[in-house]
Amino acid sequence: MKSSTPILALILILAVAVSCRFVESLGGNPKAGTVSSLWSDVPPFAGATKADLEIPLGARLAIRAMMQGKLNFIAFTTDAKAQAVQDFYSNERMKAAGWTPSDKGCVGDTEGQESQGAVCLFKRKDGKKEEGLAIVLGQDEKTKKTEIFYVRIELPEPSPSPTR
Repeated sequence: MKSSTPILALILILAVAVSCRFVESLGGNPKAGTVSSLWSDVPPFAGATKADLEIPLGARLAIRAMMQGKLNFIAFTTDAKAQAVQDFYSNERMKAAGWTPSDKGCVGDTEGQESQGAVCLFKRKDGKKEEGLAIVLGQDEKTKKTEIFYVRIELPEPSPSPTR
């Protein structure tokens, strides 16, 4: 029985390592697809500074679930409040830049009177190519800066439905 203990421990360690890899592959590598500058068709928020941040796992999973496709992102920080950034990315401004807002526009948290974070979803179609844009906002509790993640998703073409 004593010789089986190290084997069981090894199996447990292997299972944990495999499950971590599974979660990482499901959520995507947080650094995968990072671009070096904000895309020209996305209005930049004045005063924001490019930052080397990772998209939180929960946000990555949610974005991948909502919009299947290749994901690229870039992150910025700003001293402005999350609500100010959310207000900047209004439906009107994004329509003028060629994006179609989601039906709900930006969805923010509801913890307090002032939003500490939000997710804004947009789409655009250029010929047969369809893309999604998620602007994810959150406040870093330590620095009190607002983190802005711009996530661009190349949406796959819908499969044709079978005919009878």
